[in-house]
Amino acid sequence: MLTESFINSCFSLVLKDDNKINTVIYRDISEILKFYRTKENIDIPIPVKTKFDCLEKMCELLKDKKSINTTIDSVLASEKFKSLRNFIDDKKEEYFPESLKDDYLNQLLLRKKMVSLFSGYDALEDVMSEFKESSYDSMDDLIGNYENVIKKLNADMTNFNRLKLMETSASLDTSSDDFSSVLDNIIKKYAKQNVTPTGFDILDSVVFNGGFEKSRLYIFGGGSGSGKSTLMNNFTINAAGYNWKKIKGSEQYAKEKKVYIYITLENTIEEALLRTYQPMFKKTLEKTIEDIVNGVDIKKKINDVWDKNNSIVIMKYFKPHSISSLDIAGVVDEVIDKYGIDSIKGLYVDYLDKLKAEDHLKNELYRIELGNITDSLKTLAVEYNIPVITLTQLTRDVYRADRQALNMSMISESVKKVENADFIMLIILDPLDPNIVHGSVGKNRSGKTNINIDFKVKFENFKFLSARMIEGNNDKNENAINGSPHKFNKINPNNITFPNVFENAPEIKIPSKTMIPLKAGF
Repeated sequence: MLTESFINSCFSLVLKDDNKINTVIYRDISEILKFYRTKENIDIPIPVKTKFDCLEKMCELLKDKKSINTTIDSVLASEKFKSLRNFIDDKKEEYFPESLKDDYLNQLLLRKKMVSLFSGYDALEDVMSEFKESSYDSMDDLIGNYENVIKKLNADMTNFNRLKLMETSASLDTSSDDFSSVLDNIIKKYAKQNVTPTGFDILDSVVFNGGFEKSRLYIFGGGSGSGKSTLMNNFTINAAGYNWKKIKGSEQYAKEKKVYIYITLENTIEEALLRTYQPMFKKTLEKTIEDIVNGVDIKKKINDVWDKNNSIVIMKYFKPHSISSLDIAGVVDEVIDKYGIDSIKGLYVDYLDKLKAEDHLKNELYRIELGNITDSLKTLAVEYNIPVITLTQLTRDVYRADRQALNMSMISESVKKVENADFIMLIILDPLDPNIVHGSVGKNRSGKTNINIDFKVKFENFKFLSARMIEGNNDKNENAINGSPHKFNKINPNNITFPNVFENAPEIKIPSKTMIPLKAGF
């Protein structure tokens, strides 16, 4: 029921010249009034209806950046609202304490949530009526309609909660606004103790500002068998095992709960657990199975490492193309309910191309869907203020490429992946040495680009052992990284020599000191 008391409180808010009151408030009030206009089934008394109409018109003008005084003059010029002149004047001059203003804002938030949650009530009522009256054409239709309505209601609730969690500043007047909240957010996002380390010093200290930053989307692209899933899994366990106690100034952070969410549409939970245990303890599959058969407490061994750092990894497996970014947001919400929003330090998704587009974003063109999916993941990163790390498949050109030929045009299907990502690294398995993976940084909004990195890998343990930067990028390679690939021939082991860069470092003149070991805290 829409009450006159609520309408009066809305007038108090919109007529107050305060930096807390902005276009979002005007929009929210407009949406609430629109909901009641369409749902109210009883007559509203004339005085209340006049206020209702006036408030709706004022919010419409204020949303268009009209000033409060101009808006008042405009509505009071109408014969319809002249009777409200004294009321509006009194409300404009009204003083009410900060606590009361916050109470009004909370009332508004509660009404906004109600509107969001019950906007699909009519559709639910229709389905329930069909069920009660047996007026449906088939059980398939009834169940399908019911499922769609419930999904819509759940999506509405999830979207509302996601918006409520947004921590980004809407605006900043550099002359009159207080900078303190913005500066606090900068520290929260970019200070060393607030990023999520990869566990590889060359990435954390040279490519990144200490690690994965909050609200950013990171994409690692590679062909099948290039090691991209293994690399992501290593990122997760490295972060969970990172020894924060060794970082000066991070003593308090080391004591806080840190949760890492690992979602896979590629490997089953069993495979995900194996690929966690094997690299952590340098085990082959055969040795791991032997440990399980012999009754080794796998859970205790893993948690003995992670408990030291107050870390938890939550693994979720879904069938390929069965979930969207909205479903992932639901998973994040579950974790927030259990551990709190501030505990989530990273979301790892394996991988982007196996997600499905949300229903309202579906498109006949797959490349457009992939662009929409990437955009949704970026939005998720911003709204939850967490880093999102994901993978993507490269085009078939990668299978006949060498490191110097890696370029952004190999990102399969959609250029929107490149546009929406904050960071992109392409990786390729060395064609002659299966224990080396080459990587090239093609895009980096918060660090350096045109950087080549070689990883030494032991795939029998699913472990990336170490990483080093390959020095001496030339113009030819720079052009390739930026999307203008130079010509290359298909690599044939019978007629080309591709040096092992780890055993023959002098051949490519790389100082031995650039070899940086993996530091993951265990």
